[in-house]
Amino acid sequence: MASCKKFLSEYSQSDVIPETTEHFGEILFMDAYPDNEEPMHNFTVFLDDDVECYYGPTLGNTGLSRYAAPIFQWQADFSEKVLQQDNSFYFNAWFLYYKHILGANVVLQFIDDAVGPQKDKDRIKGEAFALRAYYHFMLVNLYAAPYNDSTTTPDKSPGVPLRMTSDLSDQHMERTSVKEVYVQIENDLDSAITLLERDQTIRRATRLNYLAAHLLASRVCLYQEKWDEAIAHADVVLAKHSRLMNLNTWGGMPVPETKPMAGLNNVETIFCYGTAHEKLPISYGVAYDLSHDLVNTFEPADQRALVGFYYNPPETRPYFATDYSQMKVQSNTLAGTGDSYVNFNSWRSAEAYLNRAEALIQLYKTKGDGGAAAKALQDLNTLRAARLDPAGFSNWTLQPAEVLLRMCREERRRELYLEEMHRWFDLRRYGMPAIYHKYRPDALTTETYKLEKRDKQYILPIPRDVLNRNPALHQNPQITGDRLPQ
Repeated sequence: MASCKKFLSEYSQSDVIPETTEHFGEILFMDAYPDNEEPMHNFTVFLDDDVECYYGPTLGNTGLSRYAAPIFQWQADFSEKVLQQDNSFYFNAWFLYYKHILGANVVLQFIDDAVGPQKDKDRIKGEAFALRAYYHFMLVNLYAAPYNDSTTTPDKSPGVPLRMTSDLSDQHMERTSVKEVYVQIENDLDSAITLLERDQTIRRATRLNYLAAHLLASRVCLYQEKWDEAIAHADVVLAKHSRLMNLNTWGGMPVPETKPMAGLNNVETIFCYGTAHEKLPISYGVAYDLSHDLVNTFEPADQRALVGFYYNPPETRPYFATDYSQMKVQSNTLAGTGDSYVNFNSWRSAEAYLNRAEALIQLYKTKGDGGAAAKALQDLNTLRAARLDPAGFSNWTLQPAEVLLRMCREERRRELYLEEMHRWFDLRRYGMPAIYHKYRPDALTTETYKLEKRDKQYILPIPRDVLNRNPALHQNPQITGDRLPQ
């Protein structure tokens, strides 16, 4: 659909003109929802501190670390450097998100004139508003400064262009401020919630519903530090969908068809999309895998460490290069067929518990609200009780606000690793701390790279082909030259 307006206005005997709500529902699903085979931003798995580079004598490992090295090292223009040696990475998340925004806008612009029940129009429009909000949210967190940047205000920080219509124009779109983008995200979510709440029927989790819209709203408000609103939206979610997986009933590695850690068959899932392929780009799982820094945060009784990754002992080194092999994605794909193979990216009830707990702790921190702290502990202990072996589990108790906030954020890291962009986006809103990566190009060499506190690479560069097509855009500030090992 290169020109949606033209598609909707022209007619020939071979054209199918969208006229009914059913037609627009199909357009929404095909053009606005993510495709199961689209790698929206698979390269981002190499950016945060949950990943580590390994080297070992495995077949195919020799030199494989180099493919993702420019990303892992946070090099300037890393996409250009990677594509010079391998073209299996797809870096233009900008294009994909705006493509799907266009699909949502087609529906929003024309569905009011469609033939069909009003309740169907409301549902489809609600989904379209929620999708447009989500895509703008992802774009502004990939290509702009965090909303809570301590050095500026969101109304002064350049965000991303707001795409609000399906009409094509020769006029180049400029970047709006981060605040303007968030205002539009909030407006779209308000519209989505209003429309989707009119019929609260929960359909297949591959389609957005009112609970998913509230969960996204709680995430958006958390990023904006609107604690009361984040809590209110999470309240709605957990009042209707509080279910959690009890990992203590799994008995070790899960049966993929019945006990996936994400996706349609997970009881926590509210909405899911995409595929595990997005999380496993070339060299991940062979030269790169879970970091010691992440693994060391798990308690001995934590069942997520049992079902989420393997430890590869030294005697396995002829076969494994990495000390740990993540199984969180594989647990959703080993069956190889059916629904268990797709829809890895899940919005789960676990996030609602974590969002609400963090916002409550912030009220405890800023207002001294002991009642909020008690509620936060209840949320965290509820989640942990479903994750830890009862023999090693004990309830967390009241701590100073800063200590409790750190505990909550560590729990969030353990729960959400490898899912969407949670860890990278969280590091950004935590103040963009300094983090380190150790790069191992061969058996004898270890190089340490540092992403400085508030480093320029915490804001990704806009793809070059986007800048070439749109001269009204200006590039984000980037480091110059090569980033050298310390």
